Amino acid sequence: MGKPNLKNMLLVIIGLMASLIFITKAIVPWMVNPVKEWERKATDRKNKINSLQKTQKTADLYRKRLAKLNTQGFASSQAEASASMGEHITGLIRQSGLSETAFSRRPFEPRAIVKNGPKPVGYTVNGQGSLKKVTDLIYLLQNDPHIHRVENISLSPVSGSTDVRVNFQFLSLVIGTQYGKFTGTNAPPVFPALDSKDRSLYDGITKRALFLPYQKQPPPPLPPPSKPKSKPPSSPPPPGPETYKIVSLSEWQGEQEVMVFDTNKNKTKSYKLGDDLAGGTIVMIDYRQMPFPEKPALLSQSRVILSIEDDFWAIERGNTLADKHKLAPEKLPERLAKREL
Repeated sequence: MGKPNLKNMLLVIIGLMASLIFITKAIVPWMVNPVKEWERKATDRKNKINSLQKTQKTADLYRKRLAKLNTQGFASSQAEASASMGEHITGLIRQSGLSETAFSRRPFEPRAIVKNGPKPVGYTVNGQGSLKKVTDLIYLLQNDPHIHRVENISLSPVSGSTDVRVNFQFLSLVIGTQYGKFTGTNAPPVFPALDSKDRSLYDGITKRALFLPYQKQPPPPLPPPSKPKSKPPSSPPPPGPETYKIVSLSEWQGEQEVMVFDTNKNKTKSYKLGDDLAGGTIVMIDYRQMPFPEKPALLSQSRVILSIEDDFWAIERGNTLADKHKLAPEKLPERLAKREL
């Protein structure tokens, strides 16, 4: 047997290596890459399908909510809702003890919030009566169980009379049946009563003699002498911020006012711009419509804004001082945003 030729062996080895490289670099990718591309596209389509399914579930949930909210409206059509609202406002005027003939009610169509969405309807109402009865009317309006909002409330004195003139707008939404029919059961609506304890939150309006600032309040009677009391062994902790509630954010003749209700003492105190509140200084009342921080599905109509060191904080109307939250720069009103710059 002859001795193997070294040159031929090297050529065979080189050929085998070249073939192996060609197979791994060209043949294998040619076969594997399409499979990987198909797998990637299949994964992308699966993710898109999952995203669409989640969006569909969210849309179905909102449709059910809107269908349920429709049962709290005045009617399912704009014409019927407008007529029903007018009758309802007249009923509240009578319930407050005011004269129906002393009030005018003019329907108007507010600007729609969402195109092709629920249709807003509203009434502009103005009239006059005693401050107590007008306050009763405001209480009934604010606590009405229908889908509604009360805007642009203003009070002014009537010359030569103890009555006051009130103007406001009463708005609601007509959702209709386009989002489906609610098939569940609703709890019966709870209509406010003038003898409710919540009515006492509005007493500050009638006790402050809004239109008689020149009349001095009589000095309080001197307390009767009392026997010295022994010091209790321990005193309860001071009330926390959760005991103070923002109940009213109003503006009268260009002057803004914050009404804070002390649930411990059952008293309401007034604050103005520049006053200290909740560890900061009141800088303005903001009437922009914004979502509640903890409940973004609900809209807050107003808030008091505080300046604390270099930041701005807000407390929504109806919340307590413990619900104070920091405002991001992009959520500041234009006037405060310019100060930040």
